[in-house]
Amino acid sequence: MDYTLKKRLITTTSQLLDTVSQQPVDMDFTLPDYCADMEKILKCSLTPKIYTRTFSGGQLTVSGASLVRVIYCDSNRNAIRCCEQTQPFTATFPVSGEAGEHIILTHAKPEYLNCRALTPRRLTVHGAFSLYATITAKALCEVSEDKSDADLQAKLESKDIYELCELTQEQINISEAVAVRTDSHLESIVRSDLTAVLTDMSVSGDKLTIKGEMTLRLLYICDAATGQVDRFVYVFPFTQTLSGFTTEASVRDIRMNILSYELLLRNEMMTEEPIINLEAKVSLSVAGYKPQTLSYVADAYSTKCPTDLSYSTQNLCTEIHTVSTTAVLKPTLSLGDKPVSKILDIFTEECNVTSVIKDSTLTFGGKVNVCILACTEDGELVSIERQVDISAEEILQKDFTDVSGCIATVTSISFRLGDNNDIELRLDLRLGASLSTPCTIRQVNEVVPVDADLSQSRCPLTLYYAHSGESVWDIAKRYNACVDTLCDENGISDEALQDSRMLLILRA
Repeated sequence: MDYTLKKRLITTTSQLLDTVSQQPVDMDFTLPDYCADMEKILKCSLTPKIYTRTFSGGQLTVSGASLVRVIYCDSNRNAIRCCEQTQPFTATFPVSGEAGEHIILTHAKPEYLNCRALTPRRLTVHGAFSLYATITAKALCEVSEDKSDADLQAKLESKDIYELCELTQEQINISEAVAVRTDSHLESIVRSDLTAVLTDMSVSGDKLTIKGEMTLRLLYICDAATGQVDRFVYVFPFTQTLSGFTTEASVRDIRMNILSYELLLRNEMMTEEPIINLEAKVSLSVAGYKPQTLSYVADAYSTKCPTDLSYSTQNLCTEIHTVSTTAVLKPTLSLGDKPVSKILDIFTEECNVTSVIKDSTLTFGGKVNVCILACTEDGELVSIERQVDISAEEILQKDFTDVSGCIATVTSISFRLGDNNDIELRLDLRLGASLSTPCTIRQVNEVVPVDADLSQSRCPLTLYYAHSGESVWDIAKRYNACVDTLCDENGISDEALQDSRMLLILRA
């Protein structure tokens, strides 16, 4: 006869792709006619933009463009100017396996950029950025949760786990008309950056409502004749509602990624305020988990015949948690040898953070690059870059072993010039991470009977002297006896014997 184990399906995740590819950036371009000649390059930056991500035919294709922005000092008025150039890119990644429900996470990190002026109007740029891509898919794993045959003894063990119940991704387009309410005119944009943070989420019926806040920072030329610049910061909330969710999920890991954004300056006839149209592509990914107690067959045997067992392992999680916290950095940075009289702009880039867990404390660490455009007392325009250490701690209520998805976003920047040609900064950060405690269960996958009959070769009754601490299951398995019968005949209620004693073992 064949023995049958009762099975159940557990929903979990499978990592189909986790890779990185370096994309080259090589440009040779001439300044447009409306741009002034270059005297000195102040800052050259690389911003990869992701437009589309397509997964089909066993291949992930990511397309976008590399934006190179050059901030320079013109040769006539020693004023700040800017020019931009884009270069399209397409990257393909082979993917093993097919996926139903899945999410795609991509982000790009500039590695290096060399910018050189060949003439006052011609630039050559060489650099590269790393393109990271992961695909996480919903998967089903089979768990043996009980027996079906009366003579089959099954040792059941239980584990409190978190099961995946939601996995979805949506790309949203955010449009915002930004009124630049300042006393100065807006002639052209020199530099911009857009950041986003999640502030709240709620579930009503099958709708998940996500709330967040976006911050647009601009450095712009307000007088084209003199090259005078000004700064502008615009903060606005956004709300997005997704459907197809459940109230079962007690933990949701939400990842938000700005893929790309575009700014279009338009002049309004009815108002003196310049209007900027902001169009942003944002990826929202949600993984929801529900807690439950999983029962599985850890061991088995038959009371009638010898058996061979086959085992399988399943990787699950006993704990899942997401952390979102804030931190404030207050460094004091030197501005160098040349006395600075005025800060034109200050911004951050390359915010890299990692985190570790030790003694129920989550510790964030890393560095953020601070870029400063300034004017010296001699009227010279300079670009200064400094690195600031990131350090923050979060006390955890439970113990976790793994941490992933670390993010750090600078939400606001303020500064004060010191007396010793230094600058006192205040950086407000939003930090986030996903915490988990993975576990592996080893379960009986199949019970195969061996062609032999135990009834002809064994005594119906055995006396066995057991020692304190021995496992009742191990004793019963050794003699192919029924565990319940062994416990009933000997008045045993524990899984392990409390003291040494004689046991009466009856066989069926």
